[in-house]
Formats: sequence, structure tokens, C-alpha cells
Amino acid sequence: MTTKNAGGVDTAIRAVLGTLLMVWAAVFADPHPFLALGAALVATVILATAIAGVCPLYTLLGVDTRPRPRAQPRIPIKSQPAHQLR
Repeated sequence: MTTKNAGGVDTAIRAVLGTLLMVWAAVFADPHPFLALGAALVATVILATAIAGVCPLYTLLGVDTRPRPRAQPRIPIKSQPAHQLR
């Protein structure tokens, strides 16, 4: 199983770019069919990586664009003598 390595902003950019490229491919399908087919294939890969949240190129390069969890601040515990705990 592959772990996700594409963050929210990265996924949103991929979704918008893939959608625009797919629309462009549909508009230019009649005058340039091979160019439109190539653009549609690239758009499909981009949309698939956006939906899955996994980028194979990021996996090869070791890149992870997900936000890191923030460290919780340590709350100091007041030490009390044992006789005050009753």
C-alpha cells in the first residue's frame, strides 16, 4: 500500500490543472486529434494523482507535501510532596 504524499494545496492545484487540461483537450480535439489525445492522457494522470493523493514522482524523489503535525506544547506538572496528595 502506498502512503499519501500530496498535500491539500498540491491536490487542489492538480485538480484544477487536470480539469483545465481535459477541457482544453476536448475543445481542440477536432483540429488536432493527436495533441488532444496526449493532453487528455496527461490530464487523466494528473487527475488520478489528485484523487489518490499519491504522486509517483514524489515517491521517487522522497518529497512529501502534506502538512506536518504540530508538536503539542508540554504542560509543566507541579511536583507536590506525597503528603499533600491525600
